[in-house]
Amino acid sequence: MHALRRSARIAAITGAAALMAVTGMATSAQAAEGTFFYTRADTGRETFLGSTPNGQCLAIPGGARQATNDTDTDARLYTNSTCTSSSRFLGSRQSDEYTAPYPTYVSFG
Repeated sequence: MHALRRSARIAAITGAAALMAVTGMATSAQAAEGTFFYTRADTGRETFLGSTPNGQCLAIPGGARQATNDTDTDARLYTNSTCTSSSRFLGSRQSDEYTAPYPTYVSFG
C-alpha cells in the first residue's frame, strides 16, 4: 500500500514537472520577435528593450520621445506601471514620435 502511494506521488510530481516545462515553453514562444527601440526623453539616447514578452507591462526607462516597434507584434504604450493610462498604439514594424507625458511602459500583443 505504501509503495502504491509513493508511486502515485512520483507520477503526480513527474506530470506536474512536465506540465510546467510545456507551459514555460509556450510562454516564451509567445514573445514578440524582433526589437523595440526608443529614444529616451530624458537623455536623447537610443535604447532598446531586450525581452518583449506578450501581455506584460514592461518599463521604458527614461520615457520614449520616439519609438520603433521592429517586432512582429503590435504594441501599446502607456504612462503608468499598470498599463492602463494614455494608451498609444504602435503597430508592428512602425515608428512614432511622442510628446509629454512620454510613454514609460509598453505591452505587446
